[in-house]
Amino acid sequence: MTAKNTELEDTAPSSSSGQALRRRAEEIFLEKTAALPENLEALSPKEIRWTLHELRVHQIELEMQNEELRRAQAELDAVRAQYFDLYDLAPVGYLVLSEQGLILEANLTAATLLGEARGALVKQPISRFILPEDRDIYYRHRKQLFETSEPQECELRMVNKDGTTFWAWLEATVAQDADGAFVCRVMLSDITERKRGEEALRESEERYRTLIENVGEGIGFVNPEEQFAFANAAAEDIFDVPPSGLLGHSLYEFARPEQFGMIREQTDRRRAGEKSVYEIEISRPNGEKRNLLITAVPQFDSQGQFVGAFGVFRDITERKRAEEAVRRKAKELQEKNDELNRFTYAVSHDLRSPLVTIRTFQGQLEQDLRSQDAARIEMDLGYIRNAADKMSRLLDELLRLSRVGRIMNPSEEAPLQAVVKEALDLVAGRITARGVQVDLTEEPVVVTGDRTRLVEVFMNLVDNAAKFMGDQPAPRVEIGVEQVGEELALFVRDNGIGIDPRLQPMLFGLFHKLDPGSEGTGIGLALVRRIVEVHGGRIWVESEGPGKGTTFRFTLAKTRRGVGRIS
Repeated sequence: MTAKNTELEDTAPSSSSGQALRRRAEEIFLEKTAALPENLEALSPKEIRWTLHELRVHQIELEMQNEELRRAQAELDAVRAQYFDLYDLAPVGYLVLSEQGLILEANLTAATLLGEARGALVKQPISRFILPEDRDIYYRHRKQLFETSEPQECELRMVNKDGTTFWAWLEATVAQDADGAFVCRVMLSDITERKRGEEALRESEERYRTLIENVGEGIGFVNPEEQFAFANAAAEDIFDVPPSGLLGHSLYEFARPEQFGMIREQTDRRRAGEKSVYEIEISRPNGEKRNLLITAVPQFDSQGQFVGAFGVFRDITERKRAEEAVRRKAKELQEKNDELNRFTYAVSHDLRSPLVTIRTFQGQLEQDLRSQDAARIEMDLGYIRNAADKMSRLLDELLRLSRVGRIMNPSEEAPLQAVVKEALDLVAGRITARGVQVDLTEEPVVVTGDRTRLVEVFMNLVDNAAKFMGDQPAPRVEIGVEQVGEELALFVRDNGIGIDPRLQPMLFGLFHKLDPGSEGTGIGLALVRRIVEVHGGRIWVESEGPGKGTTFRFTLAKTRRGVGRIS
């Protein structure tokens, strides 16, 4: 039995739980041996074998229990190590607070954040580590936590032992401890870097917002539905809307329907990731037209989804007007250059004719003077005199043409009827001689410009109409006004001989005469066109052909309708 006891002692665990187990085993052994007879020698072999069997079974049971205890101890040590890793070495601080706000427990991270040893934190009020200006935030959330038992979150400024302030994010839940008392479990995170990043981002956004709000270009952001989500003051000025007047509106509301397809095409390009640059004409709320150059850059989120586009809106109306003025001026210069070429040709041609006559009859005159032929001398002098007179008339007409636009009388407003009647008085002789009926509109129209030159326009057109009536038995000239597009066009219409459409393009040429045998120099219609152009207008002729009559229409920049009727 002594040997067996020694064996049990050797195999017994050294821990307190193992010692308790050993004592229990010894008690069982004593109970078993107490039932044995005092004289073991009197035991039969069978009884001895049974006793040994029981002792060995108990020994094995003890060994198995001892091994189980060792495994449990190892698992417990592993759990303790894991608990240390997960709790004490967690990247965030963990605190357990009493209902009064005293620290009951803290992990190493929380102790590090607060700058105190874990033991020194116990029984300390958490409010001691909260910046005084932010304590009300803590008190309000703690009160709400214990009243509602709902998790609470807040961010506030805390201060550690050495006085360093940091931003903290607190997440709190309520629980009960082993004694049933309510406690507050707090997860504490240092968010100082995040707050600094947020502040830096806010300052950066503020700088960019200030820049965008004060830059001279219109800048806006449109969402995927093509509605303005942002627009700076310059963009609002361009579209002539009040502050925030663009928000929720789209470019379609300012554009013409025929531009909608182009806008959709540009949007599709941006959805595909392309920058778009295009020009568009918009109508402001007051109806004013403006030309814009739009540069739009697509924006995508982190998942690659299209979220809209930033656009720069530049008002190029004045530039477009300047470009149009340059194109118009270039066209005018080209036309004037062509006119100058035609003028040079016409002058050289028409002046050469009388010069040739003069030169020819000068030679004849010299011969006739030598032969003293008085009759032929007189004839030669007549030809020379007529040629000189023709040249004088041509030069006078050229001088008149050159003065148009260079020598002008002060501009004035006058009723159309007064200007026309003054012109009719100047050509009354031809009108009366030909028996032409002149019908003048009673519609009130006011013309503006050099009155003398305007009278000259109507005088030439009416005189021209009366001159080319042909054999018309009831010659008639009608003078009036018509709306042509957005312009008021004045017209002089006759029922005379008409003009072949093939000859109409040459009608306003210098010295051009459809009937070479007719009177005049052929400069009249060239003079009329020049006067009309100087007054900002244009003139054109319409005729269906010979015998169909002719209509001259022309515009003047400042022509307007008057009030009432004029007889």
